[in-house]
Amino acid sequence: MADLDDFEYLWISHEHPDHFHIPTLKSIPEKRRSEITVLFQATIDRRVAKFCRELGFREVRELPPEWIRLSPDAAPDLEVLCVPATEGNSWIAFRSGGTTVLNLNDCGVRNAPEAACIDKQVGAVDLLLTQFSYATWVGNPDQRALRENEALSKLEMVAFQCEALAADRVLPFASHLYFCHPENFFLNDGINTPSAAVQFLRARTSAEPIVLYNDESYEVGASHRTDEACRRFGTDVERILAAGPLSLEDPSVGIDHLSRAVDDFLIRLQDDAPWYLRRMLGSTVIRLWDWDRTVRLTVRGLENDLTPESEADVALHSSSLLLCLQYRYGLDTLGVSGRFHKPAGGNYRRFYRFFRPGLIAMRGEVVGIGYILRSVVNAALVKMRRRRN
Repeated sequence: MADLDDFEYLWISHEHPDHFHIPTLKSIPEKRRSEITVLFQATIDRRVAKFCRELGFREVRELPPEWIRLSPDAAPDLEVLCVPATEGNSWIAFRSGGTTVLNLNDCGVRNAPEAACIDKQVGAVDLLLTQFSYATWVGNPDQRALRENEALSKLEMVAFQCEALAADRVLPFASHLYFCHPENFFLNDGINTPSAAVQFLRARTSAEPIVLYNDESYEVGASHRTDEACRRFGTDVERILAAGPLSLEDPSVGIDHLSRAVDDFLIRLQDDAPWYLRRMLGSTVIRLWDWDRTVRLTVRGLENDLTPESEADVALHSSSLLLCLQYRYGLDTLGVSGRFHKPAGGNYRRFYRFFRPGLIAMRGEVVGIGYILRSVVNAALVKMRRRRN
């Protein structure tokens, strides 16, 4: 792993598996880990920091939302600012020698107040790094238009960020991915390529787009062969998508295993949500593809159900449901993986509401009356088509 030899710090932006990937962290040789300092936002549960310490990294620095010096001795003028954002995300800025680099990563900054707050904290941005395509579930297989609209929305977001933050250069880097599983491969049909992002940004902003191909590096202000990097990425995307999904098949989860997971989940739910919220959950209908059956989840347990898939609240593999049951972050991970459908005749929010309290509690937030009020508002926005379900 020679590509790991030239850095001292490893920043983890948030806990989604495409950013905090445990197998990748474990694959770093132990000796090399002992030479690396992990940077992570300060959180209430401190779970990620604890995990990284247990892996044997040299140090884990939980960053407060203020400018700090990383290494006064080795790099006396290098400062870093890491600020938490919505849904567990965070952004980071570095400044040294009069140059400032801002990495917004997955923080979907789309409005003027958010941008103004960042601008006040960071100042002039020489290089902006940001997400340029979707990296989550967007529509069922027959809803390609939703994905194309979302992809366009991402490019408009990047253009807004460039102009609102007066960035001199922009590196659209987060979203170099493809959905490789047979259950999510369809999501690739609307993704933005680096070429599309560069073309859009050149037409809409004054920022210079920079695209780095694998193993390339960039010094802020230097010239770079962005068009060549885009061409190489384009060739890769065509080749990979033409090959189709990988041959992956998850083992089916047995009824006994799933039932025990449901029992454990409902016990945990008592800690995650107050009694009045649990009474409001009702039930959710779940179609399990590998079982070829439909089940109903209630606060009493799992029941058989005769609802057809077209009217279920969600359709997925039993292993994906198990993930949601076993881990508070499972709902987030399911969304990022895109390995599910939202049948037209169902209501995905009924499924979402069962697992959302655990996700909120995991972040140290209180699930109470405020959460219920926000849920009512969100449901109204969905009904008015002001927000996607």
